[in-house]
This record gives sequence, C-alpha cells and structure tokens, in this order.
Amino acid sequence: MSPWAVNPAWQNFSSLYREATTAIDSKTEMERSHHVTASLYFAIAALEAFLNEKMRAHLKGTKSETEIFDYLRKGKIVSKLRKWPVELLGTTLPLSDGAMDLLIDFNDIRGDLTHPKTQGHDIYGKLESIDPRSVVHVVAEYIVRFNESAKTRYPYWIFGWNYLNPRPDSYEIVIINDQQFSFSLQALGFQIPASEHWASEDWRNRYLGTYGGYCAVREALGKLDRCEPKFARFPFRPVLCRCWWMREHQLRCGNVTEEALAVARKFDGA
Repeated sequence: MSPWAVNPAWQNFSSLYREATTAIDSKTEMERSHHVTASLYFAIAALEAFLNEKMRAHLKGTKSETEIFDYLRKGKIVSKLRKWPVELLGTTLPLSDGAMDLLIDFNDIRGDLTHPKTQGHDIYGKLESIDPRSVVHVVAEYIVRFNESAKTRYPYWIFGWNYLNPRPDSYEIVIINDQQFSFSLQALGFQIPASEHWASEDWRNRYLGTYGGYCAVREALGKLDRCEPKFARFPFRPVLCRCWWMREHQLRCGNVTEEALAVARKFDGA
C-alpha cells in the first residue's frame, strides 16, 4: 500500500495546500479557477475525513461497524462541523469570528459547482473572489481548535509542509511524529529544545497544542525560503520540505545520489 493512502485527513489537507499554493502562483484566470475549485473540494474532504476519524474512534466498541458506517455516511458536513465537537468534546469550538460562516460559504460554493442550479456565471463570480490562503487557514484553524479543545496536539502537516522520504528516483511523502518535527525545526535554525525530553514536551504542548502556538509557528515557517537541510551521514533520513510536490524540491530534498551514498559510507568507515 502506498504511504499516501494511510491517512485521508492528511492526504486531503496536503492536496488542499498544494492546490491553494498553485492557485496563488497561477498565471492565468483559467489555471487559478481550476486550482481554487480543487482547493474547495479538498478542503471539505479534509474536514470530513478528520471528523469521521474522530467520530469513528469515539463510537468504536459501542456500535457495530455497520452502525458506525451508517452514522458517518448520513451526516451532512455542515451539521458535523457544528454539532460533532459538542458530541465528541462536550463543547463548541472557539473559532475566530466568521470562521464557521466562511466554511459554510466554501461548502455552498463547492456544492453549487458540483450541482449547478443556475447558468453558472454567478457561481464563478464567487469562485473568483476567494483568496486561496483563506481556504487553507480556516480549515487549519478548525482542526487546530479541535485538538486544542481536546487537549491534544494538532498534526504538524497542518502547516502544509511534508516529509519527503529519500530514495533513489522516488519522491513519496510520509507521516512522521511531532518529536521529529521539532528536530527539523531546530535544523532549520529555530531555537527549540528538541533533544531535551521534558523541555521538548513542554514546547510541543505549547506550540503544537494551542491555536496561538500554531499561529506563531505558521508565521515563522512562512518567512523561510528553504527546506530542512540534509544530513550527509544519513542520506535516507526523511527531510521536511516546504514544496514537496515540485520537481526541483523532490530532486533536492528527496533524491539520494550515488555521491551522497559515497559520503555516508566514509562516515561509516570512520
């Protein structure tokens, strides 16, 4: 099985981030329209996959697989967004003002694009007004706020960065734990106590467990123009990459050359 198929929420959010970023860089309105449309589809899919995963875990052991499947299938996404946090956590999510309305608008536009009820011109007018960044940010906020309310850590991939798994002529991305993420941030130059167990735990609870921490890390990563540097001694070590879908980044961060292997062998010999 491909490692890409192990986590639907990760898969769809990563695709959302890729499409939104590509939309921002698009040179024509046709390209932009295509990528913004794809962003909306992946955004709703990411949220539904995330909530379904949480609800499945919540119901497991109390309902049969058939009952769980029916419960997940019948719920509408807007209802899930509004009501499931209360059912799962006992509280509503402290979203920013207008965040829920924005999610509902994005879902409505996606629905109108899927099942057009007019000639379509008004739908595309709404599509053209969407800032792709806002799609990424509001979906990320929902997932982060959910984890914050559950007193758990949100996944590092919510920043849109992913780990390339270096292989000769292979550019797959993989999920890694948040401890490794803290080491990657350290390698990128951030002052993080990644190797000190309790200090690292405290840092991750603060910055990977709260919405304020998410905003701080997102801002810091947004200022970078580079990916995690490779370690010469460990050429197969996964590398945190900011543009993991782009060929030049795949070659630089994900490829293992014969020259790199030769350098690593010298370390082993020493």
